[in-house]
Amino acid sequence: MLAPHGTSQTAAKAPKVSVVLATYNRLPSLLRLLGCLSQQTVEPDTFEVVVVDDGSAIAVRGHVEAGAYPFALMVIEQPNAGPSAARHAGVLRARGEILVLVDDDMQLPPRFLETHLAYHASGRPTAVFGRYQSDPKIGEKSIFERYHGIKWDNLSRDVARGLVVVDGTLLATGNASMRREDYLRVGGLDLSLPRAEDMALGLDLEELGVDLVFSDSAASVHLSDHSLPEKWRGRIYLHGRLEPRIARKHPTMAHADPWRFAFSLPLVGRLLCLPSIVSPPVGEKLATAVYAAAERVDALGFERVAMKATGLVFGMEYFRGMRDEAGSLRAMAAGCVNFLRKAAVADRPVRGVPPWLARSVRAMTGRISESADSRS
Repeated sequence: MLAPHGTSQTAAKAPKVSVVLATYNRLPSLLRLLGCLSQQTVEPDTFEVVVVDDGSAIAVRGHVEAGAYPFALMVIEQPNAGPSAARHAGVLRARGEILVLVDDDMQLPPRFLETHLAYHASGRPTAVFGRYQSDPKIGEKSIFERYHGIKWDNLSRDVARGLVVVDGTLLATGNASMRREDYLRVGGLDLSLPRAEDMALGLDLEELGVDLVFSDSAASVHLSDHSLPEKWRGRIYLHGRLEPRIARKHPTMAHADPWRFAFSLPLVGRLLCLPSIVSPPVGEKLATAVYAAAERVDALGFERVAMKATGLVFGMEYFRGMRDEAGSLRAMAAGCVNFLRKAAVADRPVRGVPPWLARSVRAMTGRISESADSRS
């Protein structure tokens, strides 16, 4: 059962913005984040902060006093249920028109809320995906953390160059904002998903017609403390299992289909990911060997090679999850064909998919279907 704890005197008037964050066993990070929110350039009475303590071993309540901050602060306690359930519980208690979702391991610049708010000034339904900037000490972190930092840098560059179209798959609840009304209209975060729930929310908002914005200026610094490669690999595997389920909710969106990743890989990458598709146990063993090799070459100073190997492990684990979700090699092949059929009639080109291939597959499968219908 949810248990709220206190608000400051500034809570009498409903604020414009509700900052919602879930926290679990990260008290020092939470206190740092609340300090950042105390330094925002917007007036303190324009926003509230809703902290949901998701069953932390050291309860937040005893260490965070609402009156110590210039903004309205509410602390909610609940038994551990995962970040999605915690965020959703916070949104339900929030009073602001605009939601700003942040992770408890973020560091925010003073203009963070001001920048997010500016995107919502027109009143149009808008969802903003703020960039994750790497920890200044990223060089001291694990290779998978450095890999993700590079991926965020590349995404920012490619969006700026027009090489990547901003869509719902990019939403990350560690740094995002939207109207609370729109969040509730799509039903909020899918609490049945242990991972990829932010992507699912983004696609729901996209289908609703919400304007989607990727913002470099609304950036936050990601001070992640993840260090175990096994957990990282497990999360990627889960994404591979869960994203096909999300795609089934959006059957006409080719860019929501997990097969899009296969066509974004170079040919060598596709070939090396094949074992995960053909035999997931073999793929898992191969991914273990590749990750160990990545750590060794990284220790020797060959970071670029290590990053490529880490990206390969990402693909291996993702496709292993897809294969387990599909249940058979035949089902995987059918999924790929279905993706190409969608890509052939998509509103925009799907990156990496040759248009001639998509059109050919659609035409060929169409003829096969017509032939089967005529025989029946």
